[in-house]
Amino acid sequence: MHQSRFKLRNSAIRQATAILIGLTVAASSGQAWAQSNATTTIFGEVKSPAGATVVLQNLATGTQRTLTPDASGRYVANSMPPGRYVARVVRGGTVQSTQEVEAVVGSGSEVNFGAAPAGQGETVVVRGSRTVIDVSNTNNGVVFTAKELKALPVANDVASVVQLTPGVARGTNSQYGNAPSIGGSGQSENAFYVNGFPITNILTQVGASELPFGAISNLQVLSGGYGSEFGRSTGGVVNITTKSGGNNFEFGGKVATIPNSLRGTPVSTYYPNTGAHPDTDGKLLSTNTDNSTTTKVAGLYASGPIIKNKLFAFVAAERTRTDSGSLGVSSDANAKSLLSGWNESGSQVDRILAKIDFNLTEDHHFEYTKLYDRTTNHSQAFGYDFATHSHNNVPGNAGETTVNCCGAAAAPGANINIFKYTGYLTDNLTVTALYGNSRTSHTRTPGGYDPSLPQISSSITVQVPGVTYANPQTVSGNLVDPASADRQKGKRLDLEYHLGDHALRGGIDRIDVESMVGFSLAGGYRWSYRKASDPTRTINGATETPAQGGGYGARGYYVSKDIYSNLARPTSEQSAQYVQDHYQVTQRVLLDLGLRREQFTNYTSSGDAFISQRNMIAPRLGATWDYLGDGTLKLFANAGRYHLPVPSNLSSNMAAPFTSTSEFFTYSGVDPVTGAPTGLHAIGKPYSANNAYGQSRDAREVTAIGLKPLSQDEFSLGFEKAFTKRLVAGASVLYRRMNDTNDDSCDQRPIDAWAARNSVDTRSWGGFQCAIINPGRDNSLWIDFADGKGLRRVDITAAQWGDPKPERTYRALNLFVEHPLSNGWYGKITYTLSALKGNMEGQTDTIGGGDVGLTISDDHKELMYNAYGYLPGDHRHSIKAYGFMQVLPELTVGANLQLLSGSPRNCIGNLPDSLRFDNDYGSAYFYCNGVATPRGSQGRLPWQAQLDLNLAYAPRYFKGLNVKVDVFNVFDRTTTTRLNETYNDGADIARTYQQVAARRTPRSVRLTAEYEF
Repeated sequence: MHQSRFKLRNSAIRQATAILIGLTVAASSGQAWAQSNATTTIFGEVKSPAGATVVLQNLATGTQRTLTPDASGRYVANSMPPGRYVARVVRGGTVQSTQEVEAVVGSGSEVNFGAAPAGQGETVVVRGSRTVIDVSNTNNGVVFTAKELKALPVANDVASVVQLTPGVARGTNSQYGNAPSIGGSGQSENAFYVNGFPITNILTQVGASELPFGAISNLQVLSGGYGSEFGRSTGGVVNITTKSGGNNFEFGGKVATIPNSLRGTPVSTYYPNTGAHPDTDGKLLSTNTDNSTTTKVAGLYASGPIIKNKLFAFVAAERTRTDSGSLGVSSDANAKSLLSGWNESGSQVDRILAKIDFNLTEDHHFEYTKLYDRTTNHSQAFGYDFATHSHNNVPGNAGETTVNCCGAAAAPGANINIFKYTGYLTDNLTVTALYGNSRTSHTRTPGGYDPSLPQISSSITVQVPGVTYANPQTVSGNLVDPASADRQKGKRLDLEYHLGDHALRGGIDRIDVESMVGFSLAGGYRWSYRKASDPTRTINGATETPAQGGGYGARGYYVSKDIYSNLARPTSEQSAQYVQDHYQVTQRVLLDLGLRREQFTNYTSSGDAFISQRNMIAPRLGATWDYLGDGTLKLFANAGRYHLPVPSNLSSNMAAPFTSTSEFFTYSGVDPVTGAPTGLHAIGKPYSANNAYGQSRDAREVTAIGLKPLSQDEFSLGFEKAFTKRLVAGASVLYRRMNDTNDDSCDQRPIDAWAARNSVDTRSWGGFQCAIINPGRDNSLWIDFADGKGLRRVDITAAQWGDPKPERTYRALNLFVEHPLSNGWYGKITYTLSALKGNMEGQTDTIGGGDVGLTISDDHKELMYNAYGYLPGDHRHSIKAYGFMQVLPELTVGANLQLLSGSPRNCIGNLPDSLRFDNDYGSAYFYCNGVATPRGSQGRLPWQAQLDLNLAYAPRYFKGLNVKVDVFNVFDRTTTTRLNETYNDGADIARTYQQVAARRTPRSVRLTAEYEF
C-alpha cells in the first residue's frame, strides 16, 4: 500500500480528536438534548428541584439511572436504550411522583413533574405514553415500534416497512431488487444501521443485510433533515434497534405460510401491438398461469436474565423456505429450449440475532450483538410442453446452488459482530464507543461441478480422426470466483456534553471495506482444440509453426490453453468527523447546528488510491419552534448538504486485474478420461490480443483529477399540530437538488481531438478504456498514449465533452393526519404531491441498467440529448393509509392502503442518421423514428392501488396464542408498473416495444400462528 494512505488516515483522526477534546473543556448544566443513532433521550422539568433526584428505570431490565435536576429543575438523560421506562422523583429516600413513558429510537420523550406534594408520603402515578409531538428533534421521519410492526399487514422485511413512509417509492429497476427510493434518490443512496452499526450492502450500497423480523424493537426511517452524525446517504437512513433481554424469562415461536393455493393467478405476457410485426403482434409471448410459489416460515426466540438486573440475553432465529416454479421460455421456443423450459427453485433464508446486555454499574453499559443472514438457493431446469401446459421430471440441466449470490438484487448476507460501550461519566458527559465487523461470502456451484476438471472445447472439424475427445466438465463459461467475499470493519466514538443552553455532541467514525469480487473460467482454464489450414504458417501469438511443434501439429492440429479471469480485491476507507450543537435559544426555540467532514478513498487491488475525495464539508442546520410552549404545535425547518461515497464494486469494474490469455501447444494424444491433451509441446508463450496479462490499469488513468463526490443539497419546512391527544396533523415541503455526481465516460472523440491539437502520436495507443468523471464539468485525465512519453495530463472542457451538468431535483408537499394509539386503535393517512425531474437518476439507472456508479448516461454526449424530463421514479401523487384496531378483546384488524400515480413513459431508439457514428449504442437514445422524444414525454403508466388487510385472534382460553391472517393485494390488482421502452431492434421496430416488463404482485395470503410464554 502507498504510504500516503496512512498519512491521510492519521491526519483525519488527529483533527477529529482535537474537535472532540474541545467539546469537554468546560462544564455546566443544560436544557438542550441530543440523540445518537441507536439510542433515545428522556428529558423534562421538576417544578420543585431542591433536594430532588430523578430516577429512570427500564421496566424490562430494572436498570436505573439517577440524575440531579439543575437549579431551574431541568434534567436530560442522553443515550438511553429505547424501551419503556418509569421516571420517579425522589426526595429524602421517598418516591413522590411517578410516570411511565415509552422512549423510541432517535427521539426525545418529555416527562415533567409538578410541585412537590404537601404530604411526605404522597405518591402520584401517571401512566404515560409516547409523546404525541416530539419537539426535541428537527429531522423528518417516522418510527415504527415492534407492536406496530406486529399489528400492521406488511411483508416481514425492512424494505416493505420503509414503503409506509411518505416520499418513499419502490425502486424502478428490478435489477436492484426491492431496495427503496427515498425522496427521489437512487436505490444505492440509502444508509442502513442495526444498533448503530452500518449493514448497508458492502459491495454495491444497494439494500442491506436483514435480521429476524420479530427481533426488531424500533425501526426508524429518516427521509430527510437528519443531523451531522449521519452521512454516506443522499436518500434516507433506516435505523434499526433490536430487542434486548429483561428480568423476565420469555420464550416464543411462530410458524407462517403463504400457500400457492391462496395466491392470485399470475397474468400471462403478450406481444405488444407494434403494427410492424403481424406474425407476433398481440399473440401470447409467455404464459405465467402455471407459475407457483409457496413460502413457509418458522421462528423461535428466547429472552431473559443471566444475572438479574445485570446481565441479559435475547436470541431469535428464523428460517424461511420458498419453493417456486416458473416458465422460462416464450411460446415460440424451439424444441431444444423446451428441454429446459421450466425452472424450479428452492430458497432457504436463515437469520439469527443474539443480543447480550451487561450493566457493569448504573453508569457503565456494555452490549454485544451477533447478526447472521444467509440465503441459499437451488435451481434446476426441466422440460416443458406448451401444448399441454405441463412440465415433466426430466432434468434439462444439472442445476446450481448459490449462497448470497448472484447479481445486484441478491441478498448480501451477513455475519456481524457489534461491540458497544456507553458510559454516563457525569450527568452532563456521556461517551459511547462502538466497534463492529462483518463478513459475507458469495458462491455459485453448478450441479455436478468438479473444479479440478478444465473445460474442453472441440468440434468434429478440429478433432484428429480416430481420437476420442472426452469432455467430463459439465460446466462451461465463467463462474463467480470461489473466493468472492466482502468484509467490513467499523469504529465509532461519540461524546455528548451539556454546556449551559447547549447540548454538544461530536464524534469520529471510520469504515474499512474489503471485497474479493470477480469471475474465472469454470475449472480454472479451458483446452480449446484447433486446426490450422496451413501447418507451416505461424499462428498469431505463437513463435513456432504447428509443423515445427511435432505430434499432430504436422497435420495442422494444435490446442490452446485459455485463461480468462477478472478477480479484483477492491478496498475503501470512509471516515468522518462531526460536531452537533443542540442550542436551546429560548424555552420554545431549538437550533440544531451541525457540521460534518468526510473523507472517501477507493483503492485498486494493488493498493493504489484511484478515488480520493477529501475534506468534504457538510453543514447541517435545523430549527424547531414549540410555538405555544405546550408541545401541541411544532414548526420546523432544515437545510443541509449530504455526500455519497463511490461503492467499492466500481473499482472491480474499472481498475481490476484482468487476464485473457491463450498459450498454444501441439499435442500427440488426448486423455480419454479427462479430455486433456498429452504429449504437449509449446509453440508460443501466453498471448493476449488485448494485452490483458493480469495487470491492473494505472490508478491515475481510472478517474479524473480532483474528482468531486456525488452531493446533494436539501431544504425542508413544516409543522405538526396536535388538535387533541387523539388527533395530530401536519404538513411539510421538501426540496432536494443534486450538485454533482460520478459516472464513467467512454467517449474517445474528445481525447482524439485533444491529441490532434497537441500533435500526439497515437499510432501505438490501444485506445480509451473509459474513466470516472464529473459529468458537465471540465475534467482532466492522465493518459499514456504509448508514445514513449509516459502519462500526460489531458485537459478537456465541459463543452468539449458535450455532457450537460447533471440535474436531479425533487420537490414534495407532504400532508398527514394521525390518530395516535389510544382507545384501542391507531391510524395514519399521508398524501404526497411530488415532482422528480432531471437528466439522470444518480448512481443507478433504470433505462440503461448497468453496475452501480457506472450508468450509460454519460458514456458519450448523444446519450444525454433530450434526457431532461420527469425521471422514472416520479410519481406525482401518493396516498398511504395504515392502521389497526382492537375491535374486540380477542380480535384485532389492520389495514394498509397505497395509491400511487403512474410513472412517466419513454421511447428509447436509434439516433437519427445525421447523428449516427461508429460504435454507437443502437437503441439507447431519446429518439424514436428519427424524432426527438424527450424523457418522460410519452404519457404515464396507470395508477397503482393495493389494499392489504389482516385479522388477528388471541383467544382468552389459550393465553399466549395469536392466530393471524394477512391478505396482501386484496383486490388482486396486477397493474402494469413498467414497460419495455426500447423502440428499435437494429433498424426495425422491436417486437417487444411497449411490452409489459413488470406488474404488481398478485394477491397472496399469509397464515401465521404465534405462541409466547
